[in-house]
Amino acid sequence: MCSYNKITGVYSSQNHWLLTEVLREQWGFDGLVVSDWGAVNDRVAALVAGLDLEMPPTGTDTQIVDAVRGGDLDESVLTTAAERLSTLVQRTAAARTEGHTYDAERHHELARTAAAESAVLLANDGELLPLTPGGQTVAVIGEFACSPRYQGAGSSQVVPTKLDNALDAILDLEGADRVTFAPGFTFDGTPDDDMVTEAVDAARRADVAVLFLGLPSATESEGFDRTDIELPADQIALLEAVHGANPNTVVVLANGGVVSIASWKDHAAAILEGWLLGQAGGSAIADLLFGITNPSGRLTETIPLRLQDNPSYLHFPGSQQHVRYGEGLYVGYRYYDSALREVAYPFGFGLSYTTFDITDTSVEAGENSAEVTVTVRNSGDRAGSTVVQVYVHDASESIDRPEQELKGFAKVHLDPDESATVNITLDTRAFAYWSVAAQDWAIEPGDYEIRVGFSSRDIARTDTITLAGNVGVGTLDAMSTIGEWLAHPVGSAVLGAAMSAAAGEGAQSVSPEMMALAGSMPLGKLATFGLGITEEQVEQLVAAAAQPAS
Repeated sequence: MCSYNKITGVYSSQNHWLLTEVLREQWGFDGLVVSDWGAVNDRVAALVAGLDLEMPPTGTDTQIVDAVRGGDLDESVLTTAAERLSTLVQRTAAARTEGHTYDAERHHELARTAAAESAVLLANDGELLPLTPGGQTVAVIGEFACSPRYQGAGSSQVVPTKLDNALDAILDLEGADRVTFAPGFTFDGTPDDDMVTEAVDAARRADVAVLFLGLPSATESEGFDRTDIELPADQIALLEAVHGANPNTVVVLANGGVVSIASWKDHAAAILEGWLLGQAGGSAIADLLFGITNPSGRLTETIPLRLQDNPSYLHFPGSQQHVRYGEGLYVGYRYYDSALREVAYPFGFGLSYTTFDITDTSVEAGENSAEVTVTVRNSGDRAGSTVVQVYVHDASESIDRPEQELKGFAKVHLDPDESATVNITLDTRAFAYWSVAAQDWAIEPGDYEIRVGFSSRDIARTDTITLAGNVGVGTLDAMSTIGEWLAHPVGSAVLGAAMSAAAGEGAQSVSPEMMALAGSMPLGKLATFGLGITEEQVEQLVAAAAQPAS
């Protein structure tokens, strides 16, 4: 599906580079391209670019007919689009067969498992969690506990076959006589003192208070962007009041996008980030709270301290219908780790009810690839899963690249005191960067650090390998900078010899300070500024640098 926006001035619905050159030719996509609803602005240009189906239909078919008859659109383009639509119909025929059935309950249980493995335990001070079924009194607080936020808003909404809620699931595990419930807040964000008082009283009488907080669907949806990453103020005030009455406070979050935690995490002994867990999320949360399932989810994005720390903060949403993607490669953890920016929780982070250690690593390097072998041990007293993560750092640092990039990972389940060895393959793309000059992926020769750990900020082992690379020696000319000449295997020798000869002949020597200044200066400018090299000598240097190294 194409988007609405322009990319470097061309609407994505009629962007031939995007829909044909990249999507089909480079990536090998052989399916159908459909427009997002209302994204087509020029039916004929969209067809030529590679968009096959306009949605919704706008009654502009005559534009296509007229273009074909007028010779402005080759009929073969229309035929190709029709064939792709026909292929899609054929590929989906089996799913549209009458009598097609499925086991709804089995699918619901699968959704429950997926939800439990997706939630991320962020904090667990004093090992407050897991709770013991029937072992304590629990105050369940927050409207999300009985009215779950389980999916996105707008056109992403679907009708579930059934819908669990966490309150019912907790009642089943703990027993109705040991659980009290207070809604605590309303979804419209209006403070309600009576609801807060009820919630505080329930928390004070219970052994543990479990608060279900998050973002109402009106706060985040398609069609508009959030302007902050804060929880609603009335929910934070409720949390502070409840924690004051009962320090054994657990927060369970429901949110589609990241929320700031730094301002209120001291008011929660445990934090479980649930995201939007789908129709079985309520039961999954109860499984996690009571230790029926051991948390194993890991953050797929960094949680910053503030919205202002985000790398796109000064670029998005832009103005005058223009957005500059100024962060470039430095998206998410690639920025936070490169800038040494303090964060609330790093990429890849996630706690468990057990502990894990990496006891051994080895890396076998190929010409431009590597095989990473990692031994991990469950050093705790519960069975659980962890995610071993492999990051790559280009030690040469001559190419503009992030400090490190996740290039492989493996999830492993272990019983207490059990160890397992996992193998993670790093292929050539794991070390490659996009070469603008070559318009292809390239691997820089030199050393690479292979960093293995449990998050981008929790690196347990580092190994260094050397790769041959596949980048040829570039050519030099008069407009190549001094720095490029000195980094070139032939150019550095040629330029160095010329400068030594000039110094021997009594020419003006170039101080280290001047060399630092000249690093970004084209070689030809040395003649312009009278720094001991003439234009004729520049031409001779360029010719000499074009010769292969001896």
